[in-house]
Amino acid sequence: MGFCRNFLWLIIGVIPFFLFSGCGDLEPEMQDTRPVVLKMDFNQRSSSRSSQISPSEVNSHNTHLILALPSGENLSSNYRNYNSSFAQELMNPSDNKVSLEIPLNTQMRIFAFLFSEDYTMPQLFSGVREVGYYGESQPFTINAQTNNLSLGISLIQVPGTGTDTDGEADTTSPTNTSISINSNADNATSTSVTLAISATDSVGVTGYYVSESSTAPANNVSGWVTVTSTTSYSANVSFTLSSIDNESKTVFVWFKDSAGNISLATSDSIMAVYYYWKLIAKQVDSDSFTDGTDELFLSNARSTFLENENDPSQTTFMSIGNLEKSNYADTDEKYKFKLVWGGKTVDSSGITKEVTW
Repeated sequence: MGFCRNFLWLIIGVIPFFLFSGCGDLEPEMQDTRPVVLKMDFNQRSSSRSSQISPSEVNSHNTHLILALPSGENLSSNYRNYNSSFAQELMNPSDNKVSLEIPLNTQMRIFAFLFSEDYTMPQLFSGVREVGYYGESQPFTINAQTNNLSLGISLIQVPGTGTDTDGEADTTSPTNTSISINSNADNATSTSVTLAISATDSVGVTGYYVSESSTAPANNVSGWVTVTSTTSYSANVSFTLSSIDNESKTVFVWFKDSAGNISLATSDSIMAVYYYWKLIAKQVDSDSFTDGTDELFLSNARSTFLENENDPSQTTFMSIGNLEKSNYADTDEKYKFKLVWGGKTVDSSGITKEVTW
C-alpha cells in the first residue's frame, strides 16, 4: 500500500515587535527570534496537487502538533524524534491558529502532526500517541521585514488510520464487544466494581465509554477513555455504580476506533446488595454485646453473610456451625445472637435468641 498524500496551506503572519526606549538591551537569545502566528487554511488547493485533506477529515483529528525545525531535518511520523525544534505548540482548533517564536534569518521548515484524539502537550510526550497525518512545509526564512508568508504542507496519511490508503473511508465500527461485571457475579456488595471489557477493530480500538445510561454517547463528549490503538482490546477497568441499594444495575459500554466509528452498546447487569444482614453469635456479658476484654469472641463464632438469594429484602434461614463450648468462659452455657446491618448493631432487645448447649 502506498501513502495517501494531501495538501494544505499555512499562512504565516508576523506579529509586530515594538521596542521602546528606556527598556534596556534585549538578551542575545531574544534578538534573533520573532513571534509569528500560523494559520492553516484547509480550503486552498495547490496548483501542483490534485487532492487536499477534506475539512471533515481535519475536524476528525482533534489535536494538531506544529513544530518549527531546521530545514535539514528529515520528516517521519515519529513526532518524538525532533529534539532540535526551534518551537512547538498545539494548534487552536477553533481558529486553526498557532503562535510560535521562531528565529530570524534561519532556514527552517514547519512540521505538522495530526491526532484523532484530544491530547495536551504533556500527554503527547508522556507516551507514544497514534498519528493520523503528518507533513512538512518547504524551506523558508523570515526576517525583520517579513509580514506575511504562505506555505504549503504536504500531508501523508499513516497507513491504517482514518481513511485507508486505498482512499476508501473506514466506516466499520468496533465489533465483538463484551462486558462482565465482577466476573459475572450475581450481586455487588459495593458500589465499586470491576468491568472486564473487550472489543476488536480492523483498524484499531482507540477508546471506550462506560455508563449506566443506555443513551449512546457522541464521539466528542467527555467520558471517553482513550486507549492505545489496538486491533484487539481487552482490559479490567474500575467503575462506580449508582448508590441506590437493592436494585438491578445495568452497565453499558461503547467502543470507538481512530476514524470515530462507535460500536453498538453491549451491557451486563448485577444486583446491588450493598447492605447485608449479618448474624453474629457472642457470649453473653454485662455490656450488651460490646466487644471488650471481658468476653471471648472468637472468629469462629461469626457466621457468613445472610442473604435471600432471590430477594435480599426478605428474611432467610441459616444454621450456624463451629460454635464450641470450649471457646467460651460463660458457665451457664447460654449464648445470644445479634443482627448487624451495614456495620451497625441493631437494638438487640426482642431479637436476641438464647441458645443452650
